[in-house]
Amino acid sequence: MFEHVARRALNCLLWLALTAPAAADTTLRGQVVSVAGGDVVTIVDDQDREHKLRLAFIDAPELGQPFGDEAQSALAAMVLGREVVARLVDEGADGAAQAEVVEPHGHSVNLELIKRGLAWHDYFDTQAKSDRDRYQAALSAAQTARQGMWALDRVELPRDFRARVERLQRWWLYVAVGLAGFTMLGLIFTKWDKRITGWIERQEAQTRAEGEAYRLARIQAEAEQAEKDRTREIANREMDRLAAIRQASSEQGPRRR
Repeated sequence: MFEHVARRALNCLLWLALTAPAAADTTLRGQVVSVAGGDVVTIVDDQDREHKLRLAFIDAPELGQPFGDEAQSALAAMVLGREVVARLVDEGADGAAQAEVVEPHGHSVNLELIKRGLAWHDYFDTQAKSDRDRYQAALSAAQTARQGMWALDRVELPRDFRARVERLQRWWLYVAVGLAGFTMLGLIFTKWDKRITGWIERQEAQTRAEGEAYRLARIQAEAEQAEKDRTREIANREMDRLAAIRQASSEQGPRRR
């Protein structure tokens, strides 16, 4: 009898020793130093270690999709430069751990993006049923109120958008390889047929024109993004200033009494 009790106690101690470190590592606290898109953040903990986290159970529009910029701006406004708590859910295949992030006011960032119509409820196989129901209710409410992207007549899942972009990039790669092949053939046969040389020159001119158009478009896009970043920074500073004024007012109130 004594040996049986001792064996049970030893097993319990061993289980606690194995599970305690894992439980301690399921929550991270740190400052958000960057955001990428509408669902990826990087935080630095109190030991100056960086952690790249992907918001669990949601999928925000990609940059380049409608409301992709708005999702990134909303995420930055909620957490960038602020202390957050992240509950790790799973290890991501891309090196970014899946996490639920809570902003300084105690709100779930993941859920807040869904409420604002800036994210889908997705990848919820491991989500608890009560949390899944809460997320799904928030999604239904945002769709009914036509919040954010749900005001559009047609929305495209980010995973479908990524697949479409990948197909387009692959197609352009085939085109580039084909043009390179034609160019090489033209160079080989130039000495026999000057018309091929003229055709190659026209193709090269068109390629340069397209390259210049792409360069100008990229410059314009970067300028627009810089303007958005500048506007967001001004808004964040104004929010912090107003918060400081409210804090000062609340501190002065009791003193007057």
